[in-house]
Amino acid sequence: MIVMTPVRNEAWVLRLFLTVTSRWADHIVIADQMSTDGSREIAGSFPKVTLIDNNVSEFNEADRQAMLISKAREIAAGRDCILWGLDADEIFDAHFMETKDWEEIENSNPGDVFFFKWAEICPDRKHYWLSRKIYFPWMFHDDGKEPHGNYVRKMHSMRIPYPIEERQLHYVDDFRVLHFAYVNPSRVASKRRFYTFVDWELNHRDPVTLERSYAFTKEDDEVLPLDEALCYSADKDGVDMWSMVDLKSPVTWMDDYIAGRIDEKDLKQLRKLSIWDENSMKERGIRDPRRPIDRMIHRYLAVTGHIKDLLPIRCVDRLLKLLY
Repeated sequence: MIVMTPVRNEAWVLRLFLTVTSRWADHIVIADQMSTDGSREIAGSFPKVTLIDNNVSEFNEADRQAMLISKAREIAAGRDCILWGLDADEIFDAHFMETKDWEEIENSNPGDVFFFKWAEICPDRKHYWLSRKIYFPWMFHDDGKEPHGNYVRKMHSMRIPYPIEERQLHYVDDFRVLHFAYVNPSRVASKRRFYTFVDWELNHRDPVTLERSYAFTKEDDEVLPLDEALCYSADKDGVDMWSMVDLKSPVTWMDDYIAGRIDEKDLKQLRKLSIWDENSMKERGIRDPRRPIDRMIHRYLAVTGHIKDLLPIRCVDRLLKLLY
């Protein structure tokens, strides 16, 4: 089994990810995009890690995933292999190896694709959000065929090269993927601004659509207790999970990315995007260019995020797309 993971300044959670993942993976390919926070050094200290350089400063998931997949297949050297696409803030829950679904993964066949659900840990670290419907394709029993063209998008690309036409799909319900992103609200806010900006750069979508896309509302998700059985502990597993997550780690690179590219853009358009955090921009010497009308619209979009599907809100949104 080969895990493929992109990294850019993920030291805050990377040691936990590599500690847990090294227990079941044969190899872990880390594509590091010029980290400056010690991520490279952490990755290099784990014997199962193969570290490759992603020296492209721009955001491009298609090239990044192609790089990871190519290296993983090089390591597999034509042998039967299972490919995993996992991010550094994702680990399997503590009982996954005891489940029937894990047994099915181990006994899967070339061409099989497995879909998973996030257990998105809440900021209180006592609960998690579970989507009622959404599964993500993160495991592919490689069939060695190309092309599988579903990982070629620059943004929100698929992590694995699974077939588009002939699919052997399986859905994992016996265990969860613990997702740590939401334990740090400031990191989530920074990522929302980053995705909004990059999506606007790449796809030129309108400000209203972008805000609705990255609102990160959780009203449709179940809220479940984060049972101790799901978590790793020093006594039970030899892993003190929360001591390996740096909740105080500063969030910088995503806002740095935005700040570094603002000079190249038209502020008349950028002021319409909901990317203007007063503290992060002030730290970088950038003035918030929004007009009162921009702030008013951004406020409206923020407070109506949880009811965006109601007919009156949809009508107002449609009007804003025409006028704003």
